[in-house]
Amino acid sequence: MKRALKQTIAAPHRLGFLAGGVLLLLSFTWWGVHMLGRWQGLVLPSAVVPMFLHAYSMTYSFFPLFMLGFIYTAGPRWLSVPSPSLRRYAPVMLGYLLGGIVVIASTVNTSLLVLGISVQAIAWLAGLALWIRAILNSQVTDQLHARVIALAFTLGLIGLLSAVFWAATGNTIAWLWSVQIGVWGLLLPVFLAVSHRMIPFFSGTALQPYSPWRPTWWLYTLVGCSLLRIVLIGFQINTFIVDAIMASVLLYTTWRWDLRKSFKVKLLAMLHAAFAWAGLAMLLSSISEVLKLAGHNGLGFASLHALTLGFFCCMLLAFVTRVTLGHSGRPLLTGGVAWTCYWSMHGVALARVLGEIFPAIQAAAYALAALLALLALVAWSRVYLPMYWQARVDGAAG
Repeated sequence: MKRALKQTIAAPHRLGFLAGGVLLLLSFTWWGVHMLGRWQGLVLPSAVVPMFLHAYSMTYSFFPLFMLGFIYTAGPRWLSVPSPSLRRYAPVMLGYLLGGIVVIASTVNTSLLVLGISVQAIAWLAGLALWIRAILNSQVTDQLHARVIALAFTLGLIGLLSAVFWAATGNTIAWLWSVQIGVWGLLLPVFLAVSHRMIPFFSGTALQPYSPWRPTWWLYTLVGCSLLRIVLIGFQINTFIVDAIMASVLLYTTWRWDLRKSFKVKLLAMLHAAFAWAGLAMLLSSISEVLKLAGHNGLGFASLHALTLGFFCCMLLAFVTRVTLGHSGRPLLTGGVAWTCYWSMHGVALARVLGEIFPAIQAAAYALAALLALLALVAWSRVYLPMYWQARVDGAAG
């Protein structure tokens, strides 16, 4: 037990990924049970409106912990500064984990909701302070990605504070702002920044010949559009133009980064294929907004779930699998469980999107998505979560 604990706190990614994995399983299990129950005509009891809790937990529950685990491990290398000490990052991650568990427990006691979100907001503030401190201490000239992530983390704090207000007052406008800021202000900018920095780099080292492409205008354009989208939604302005710009850039990038060629290396293909969902999501959003302009119903939450399940969740599995293998001393090779679980998550995203577009199959599609997600995440966790409390197989530290 002591040895396992020692290994868990040996590096920031170990604790962050383990804590994130716990909340990932809890969040998807809770929602999966609700979806399967709804498919059977059962409405399961919940002290908090399930839709509200689902949106919050899928935005703020597990993603931030994976982000902290990654950025406290890779970020100091980007900035040429020391990694944060255990006594600084452990309270942040453990506090956020505790808050997340309390949030999920609010399904049986609504008074726990404001407590759990408040704890997460405090932990996130401390985590943000650590990252800003690293940036201020850095002498590196190129801090673009680090600063974009700092901006996103700051917006994430604003989103969490809005969620605290929702939990305390029941104000659904505050809930909506919290979710919109979380998706377009926190999650998408972080995923874009990390993809922009890491995918061309990984591709350049794994594929030859390969010419990495990552212009700075790309990040400014997409992050700027993502933030502008929050404003447009807030004022109930149609987002077609912004969505079309994002879709064009992202789909071009999928081609430019050479999705087809990436399949020569499975672990690399996982990153590229997950990224492809970003362009598809914004294309779906563009189509939905055009339909609304024409006086028709849009595509519901199809584009949102293409983005969150397709891009965010599939990319999460891809990146975390790669980092876990590399930092556990294992070869950067994947197959079997990881490969199957990863493509199962693509199936989850596809089922959820099709359920929005074709209402006649909605109930069955939602149930299929829930079942696939549970099977994939449990199977992946069974293999990869133990690696965070096990020693590296090559005997190295970290």
